[in-house]
Amino acid sequence: MLSAGGRRKAKLTVTISGDVLEEIDNIAREKGTPRSRIMEEALREWLLESRKKAIERDIEAYYLSLPEDEKKEDREWAKVAEESAKRTWDD
Repeated sequence: MLSAGGRRKAKLTVTISGDVLEEIDNIAREKGTPRSRIMEEALREWLLESRKKAIERDIEAYYLSLPEDEKKEDREWAKVAEESAKRTWDD
């Protein structure tokens, strides 16, 4: 079976607690969607969020690794951008 993206789908078996399964089944019923689609959507959302968090950690690590003079320059640029944005929005 191919997914919408053209990739092959795979069956897998997972073990989850009954309360989680009950919530998934409730959502599936409300949406009129198969349980597997609900699970796939939830996993895609989790993967996207995980990638975003990884990028945020990398950005934070980058800025924390900067020498103090570069941090100061970044703060100054941020202040200039903030003041510019305020003037733009106030017009």
